[in-house]
Amino acid sequence: MTCSGCGFEAPPDFAFCPKCGRKLPAVCPSCSFACAPDFAFCPRCGSALTAARPAEPVSAPRGPAAKSAAPGAEADRRPVTVLFADLSGFTALSERSDPEDVRAFQNDLFQAMSAEISRFDGFVEKFVGDAVMAVFGAPVAHEDDPERALRAALAMLDRMETLSQRWEPCFGGPVALHIGVNTGPVVAGSLDTAAGGAYAVTGDTVNTAARLQASAKPGTVLVSEATQRLTQAIFAFEPLGQLSVKGKAEPLEVYRVLGVLEAPRATRGLAALGLRS
Repeated sequence: MTCSGCGFEAPPDFAFCPKCGRKLPAVCPSCSFACAPDFAFCPRCGSALTAARPAEPVSAPRGPAAKSAAPGAEADRRPVTVLFADLSGFTALSERSDPEDVRAFQNDLFQAMSAEISRFDGFVEKFVGDAVMAVFGAPVAHEDDPERALRAALAMLDRMETLSQRWEPCFGGPVALHIGVNTGPVVAGSLDTAAGGAYAVTGDTVNTAARLQASAKPGTVLVSEATQRLTQAIFAFEPLGQLSVKGKAEPLEVYRVLGVLEAPRATRGLAALGLRS
């Protein structure tokens, strides 16, 4: 059974994905059709799906702090790097273009962005309109998640150039992404776990990444000071000073990503501190 959230191939007797906690599709007992988790009847043959999954064991609560027994239900606090990518001028583009062309372009765009995010083992948290939000560090964490996020962002800009050339005759002009990246703490877990809610991250780290994306110029990647500090040994940055953004009491120190350094430095050990034994 393939999880619709992270693509994990789970055994047929699993009710929840062991990787991201999302509720898996139900298999119709009559025709074996894969049905959405919240379906009560099979859309192909009309059979009731109550027998499609074994009943989940119910245990007695263990006090007010008792937690859900559903896999992936527990939320945890963790550091992540959040990436927001959005298409510049999408509203104007949609207004002057045929809806079918816009939809076809969105499919190409989302496929390209998802491919680059997955290549660096990020998690596509959601697509909204022409924008994508990706998380590096949840549900799977790596030591170099900030680096992975920036490599994905630069790769997405490269893919966007190819898409722009392909679609420019249709839209009458080039199209470009603008991207914001931020690193910080979040709470990660499945929302509304009783109903098999989607895996998501919550916190000001997400809001700040969205604000950086909104402030980025077409074809650029803006990052916070936290992300720049963790990746300065690998990438070249242009400091842009302080940026006042909506909803933030204090201005943000922001940087534009210029690319990968020709000679990346060590990211750990004494060399990362400018020392040697």
